[in-house]
Amino acid sequence: MPQQDIQQNIASWLQGDHTQYEAIFFHYHPRLYKYIVRFIKDHEWAEEMVMDVLYKVWEKRKDIQAETFENYMFTIARNLLISAWRKKVDSLLSLDEAAQTPAESGLDSLVYKELEHVYQQSLAALPRQRRRIFLLHRQENLSYRQIAEQLQLSPKTVENQMASALKHLREAMMRYLNSVIL
Repeated sequence: MPQQDIQQNIASWLQGDHTQYEAIFFHYHPRLYKYIVRFIKDHEWAEEMVMDVLYKVWEKRKDIQAETFENYMFTIARNLLISAWRKKVDSLLSLDEAAQTPAESGLDSLVYKELEHVYQQSLAALPRQRRRIFLLHRQENLSYRQIAEQLQLSPKTVENQMASALKHLREAMMRYLNSVIL
């Protein structure tokens, strides 16, 4: 469909002609899918995200201007990707999913490898005591109380150090993921 025609469909839809949404949907669905599947290799998940984007566009139609429709829609897609990655980073930092393979994580294997590299670099950059606490908890499966006793620290200090370590790792991984889609 020529760009001028789709712009007319968008303008008509935003003015209340809901029959135009079908043309908009079928015009943008393949582009959104291609954009999203570049970053997450799970086709089913990508399809769900496309549908979420198109649903959010429908919900927010009163806030959209025809001239900025496409930018608005791809911004929603980008924000959904970032949100999904934030959840994925949190799950990768959890004990339960630490051993996931790229295929299981839903991320491109190159992105997964880079993310693992960023994780290892960020872990190495932690102050020695914080890294030690983090590794005792994650690799040795020690409780905060056990770590506190072993290192002669208060349990609250261990808890604070773990929170700081997780925050540092999460921020580093999100910076990387955000840079991938910008």
